[in-house]
Amino acid sequence: MNKRTVALIALFAGWILPAHIADATTYKDIAGQWCGDVTDYVFTPNTLTVKFHNNRPANVFKITKYTYANNSVRIDWLNGPKESVTVFAEFVGSAMAQQQNGDKPRRPFQLLSFLLWSPYL
Repeated sequence: MNKRTVALIALFAGWILPAHIADATTYKDIAGQWCGDVTDYVFTPNTLTVKFHNNRPANVFKITKYTYANNSVRIDWLNGPKESVTVFAEFVGSAMAQQQNGDKPRRPFQLLSFLLWSPYL
């Protein structure tokens, strides 16, 4: 299944499934593989893997801390020696959005594992 098909299925599923507002309060709320328009993210307890849709090699970053507050997850991670922070919020059902940060735009993501096992598809 290609990325465009997965994205279309995710959009359709979002329309037919009842909305579920989720609080991002624990690791389980962010764990797994998330499909976005440009990249996919895979969160484990200690790493963030960024998989590119244009066949560039994946990047793996060390996560130093997860902070849960106000229905969001702040992730502190290392890009070599450089410390970075990314915030994810807008958790609804199996969707979330990486929040805008400076010149980096807001990016929506869909939980990929939900798409693979959903009884609604």
